[in-house]
Amino acid sequence: MDELNLALKLKDEDMIMKIKVSKPVTTKDMINNFIGNLLVAGGDIANNIIMVLTKDSLYLAAIGHVAIGYAEEVRSVDKISLEDIEEFKVYDKDSTEIIEIKLKQGNISFTRDNSKGDNLALALSKVIDDLK
Repeated sequence: MDELNLALKLKDEDMIMKIKVSKPVTTKDMINNFIGNLLVAGGDIANNIIMVLTKDSLYLAAIGHVAIGYAEEVRSVDKISLEDIEEFKVYDKDSTEIIEIKLKQGNISFTRDNSKGDNLALALSKVIDDLK
């Protein structure tokens, strides 16, 4: 996705690894999205995340869809220094990888479809450990 490279201000050669994950959607997220859609031309909840690993950072790019045409767009980008990651754990549960990231300032979790059995989140965790 060229838009992702532009949003991250990275070149392909800067990216060590990139995987698609999902953020759990809460009832509060759905209510806020519904109210927001009533007030303005709506879109969807940006719960699809692309994790991009570079030599010193993990980028979390939230991907959503525009209301008209339903094209993908980068909604927001968070940059996490690898130094701020205390733990990056991956568990396998019923063809789903559960990703738990413990940061100095809190915890975040994601899921990843692993029905192909490629264990990309687990591979990402090993690369992060190697870089730290």
